[in-house]
Amino acid sequence: MTAFFVPGVEPDQAEARWVELADLAEAPVVGPADRVRSLRFAQGVEEWTAVVGEHLSGLLTATTGRRRSSAPASAPSRRVSDPATVLAIFDTGDAYLVVTDSHPVGRVDDSTWDNPFSIPRRRTREVVRFDA
Repeated sequence: MTAFFVPGVEPDQAEARWVELADLAEAPVVGPADRVRSLRFAQGVEEWTAVVGEHLSGLLTATTGRRRSSAPASAPSRRVSDPATVLAIFDTGDAYLVVTDSHPVGRVDDSTWDNPFSIPRRRTREVVRFDA
């Protein structure tokens, strides 16, 4: 488990920055026990992981056609990534909002994700919270 932090911010400023990010994302401000550290989720044929303080990363498993059976054949998985670093993940009840350092919050201009972006609960595979 990991203690709560906000990347690029001194520990004594983390709480204030987290509240600023929540306001920007229009997300609820919750107590330490409810703060999300990481989120694994499905996005089409990709499975992505958003971890606070790390770049977005994932696995792509493409289908290569059909076998003789009706099940599609799978190609080997391939890693995918995005240059944006996750700054915060907010639980809104029916979805998770991920805030990164891409535009308009930060300087990363070549992220393929909106900022913030929303992940519906139904696409969530795993949620890890910070230590309370």
